[in-house]
Amino acid sequence: MLLETSYHSAQSSLSHQADSDTMERMSANIAGSLDKTVQEKLEKAERAARLKAKRQRIERLRQHENHMKQEAQWAFEHFTKHFTAVRAQTAEQLQSAYRIRHEVFCEEIKIFEGNAARLECDTYDAYAEQCLIQHRRSLDYSGCVRLIMPEKPDQILPIEKQGLDYIEDKSALPSNFDRNEIAEVSRILIPKVFRKRRLDKAACAESTGINVELYDENDVRCFPFIAVGLYMACTAMFKNRGRKHIYFMADPRLGKSMQVVGLTMKQIGPEFEYVGRRVPYYIDFEDFLKNLKPSFKFMLNDFLKTIN
Repeated sequence: MLLETSYHSAQSSLSHQADSDTMERMSANIAGSLDKTVQEKLEKAERAARLKAKRQRIERLRQHENHMKQEAQWAFEHFTKHFTAVRAQTAEQLQSAYRIRHEVFCEEIKIFEGNAARLECDTYDAYAEQCLIQHRRSLDYSGCVRLIMPEKPDQILPIEKQGLDYIEDKSALPSNFDRNEIAEVSRILIPKVFRKRRLDKAACAESTGINVELYDENDVRCFPFIAVGLYMACTAMFKNRGRKHIYFMADPRLGKSMQVVGLTMKQIGPEFEYVGRRVPYYIDFEDFLKNLKPSFKFMLNDFLKTIN
């Protein structure tokens, strides 16, 4: 009898233990399910938050892009009312271009040695032409660019001296073309004061001699498009000079920004070091003109009338 009682007691104890283990497993399963559900909800909420943030970023970028398009359209329609392109012919005009080059290269970023005359020039200038963008009202020069156009076999392009080893597209080598059909864009520069979206009266009066009273809000709105104006000045010159194959060793950011606004240039090699980081570009002039946006053509046609 005692044995039977002990047996039943043991069985009961085991049963209770089994029930307890079962309850614990059930509780663990329920807790696990709840944790999994909570985790899934958190992950779902996080995904929704990321998606919302992404959509907001895309919308902000879209709004910014639309704003820039509107600004660009306004600038292209009004730029030539406020600025014009000038081919440097007189000693004063040439010195203005050389002085801008000295201000930027020698005084601001200090990649070349300065000189007492505050004029930056080199051997390539002997067979190059200079273009300037001039503010109509004040007659101040807001940018310059050099167009190197060889005629003789010994007149080489900078890219032939500094970047030839980096040209991977051998079909675009300058040596493939007649000397009087090739050219290179270089020294495309904008003075610091015109790279800002506002004019500081005190700074301008003290360091540049620019009379800010001669600039209105519409003038300043055109500042971001001075670089485009310089490219269109180049285009006008190349068109009139019959240059078909154009080269450019550009700062990577400048090259990309020009392509973003629709100026077609073909990268023909990797980035390399030459007075800063440079990327070699080639421009087939006929293709360039063919792909030029109508707004650029408006500016180009105006410059074709004035630059020569």
